[in-house]
Amino acid sequence: MKIFFLAFECEPTADNKHVDLLEGATAHCMVLENNPHSAFSKGRFYVEKDNWHIKSIEIHPIEITVELCSQPNNLKQFNTAQKHGIAIVYAAWATNETDIPEPTRLTLSSSDKFDINSFLKAQKELKNKGRCLHYDNRSRCNEIINAHSIQKNQLLDTVAVDGHVYTVSKNFGDFKDDSSGVPYKKRGIDKVSTFLGFCKRHDNELFEPIDNSRLIPTDQQAFLYAYRSLCRAVFVKENALTLANYTIENYGESNDRNGHKLGTSFAFDSLKRHKFEYDNSLKENQHFDIEYVLFISKQKPFLAFSGLEYPEFDFMGRQLQDLGNHCSKLDLITFCSVPMNNHEWGILFAWHKSSSKTCTVFMSSLATMVYDNHNLGDLLFRFVILNCENIAISPTWWEAISEIHRKQISTRTFEMIDDFSPIKQNYLMHGLEGISEWNFNGVISNVDHYFFKFYF
Repeated sequence: MKIFFLAFECEPTADNKHVDLLEGATAHCMVLENNPHSAFSKGRFYVEKDNWHIKSIEIHPIEITVELCSQPNNLKQFNTAQKHGIAIVYAAWATNETDIPEPTRLTLSSSDKFDINSFLKAQKELKNKGRCLHYDNRSRCNEIINAHSIQKNQLLDTVAVDGHVYTVSKNFGDFKDDSSGVPYKKRGIDKVSTFLGFCKRHDNELFEPIDNSRLIPTDQQAFLYAYRSLCRAVFVKENALTLANYTIENYGESNDRNGHKLGTSFAFDSLKRHKFEYDNSLKENQHFDIEYVLFISKQKPFLAFSGLEYPEFDFMGRQLQDLGNHCSKLDLITFCSVPMNNHEWGILFAWHKSSSKTCTVFMSSLATMVYDNHNLGDLLFRFVILNCENIAISPTWWEAISEIHRKQISTRTFEMIDDFSPIKQNYLMHGLEGISEWNFNGVISNVDHYFFKFYF
């Protein structure tokens, strides 16, 4: 991570508490980031968050070092950016109506009254507010349970040590000031991957073919694994949208809050559309509406995971969908680890036939990469690590790999979740090689395409 310096010419917005005092200001930013583009995005975000309208860029991002900060104030700003990720100093000038006879140093604090403790409390309350997502949910759905989105009895238990696994931390306090990586923390498996998204009756009845049986696979089993991943995402995204509305209602509108709400609303509507299609298939027992590819391994698993993705770029770096186009209908793929017979396990990619256009091309690119002598284990490990936050890692494996490899995983994970770092088109092509040492000895698919016939 590097420190970049940049400056904006700006003017106070109507919501800025200095609007009657100041005509404008220059925002001098020092930003801790990986590249100039991310530094610019982060600096602009926080200046606008302070209710300033950016008129122009005075200084484009340039990398600086501590040796260049000879003035005490510059050194203080540099150290603050190094510790907290960003430091902003505003040099302001007064309006003509302001009676300030000579240059005066003004301390301009943020006009934002955001209360992080109230926000976290609201977030926790939403997470603990259950509802049944079954399509036939009624008043009888009165016993909401903590359902595991990752298969527990035959997989999560397998990777755990003394009932604990490593997982991506969700706590702000776990992020170190001097780290650019995502922390992985040890947690009990009863608190990993759970969500209050089904009543006891519907969870037991609906998912019995995968909770009490190992994957064969059948169309029904593949469908249910995909449906469970989708329902967790619906639950999480609905909470996120409610939280976005709560923030605006309690702290007012702003460009970043309105933009966040708009993006979250689009994502939630898209997930609801996919769930509607899955629900219709479930009602008619049309499990054959699912398409899947299963990769099989005889190695003992050290990861358990469940997630979904709107494939934006394929394994060859080609763009498949424009996620920024809120008028488009995005195709969706799910993926998860699954237990199998004979001490085998697998990685199951599955999608509803309504998403076939994108998903078959996406999986075809994986086959092409394997055909071109890229390691399948590296390709799949890279995909899972970079696209799944709902993941459990065996403590035995995590503590045995080198510190360098743990750092590489944490850093690449951070790059994917950092809003200020653009996703690179070739992010699935390189990185994290030789860490997993995964070997897959077979593939099963119900999709009749030549490119799923791998060379084992």
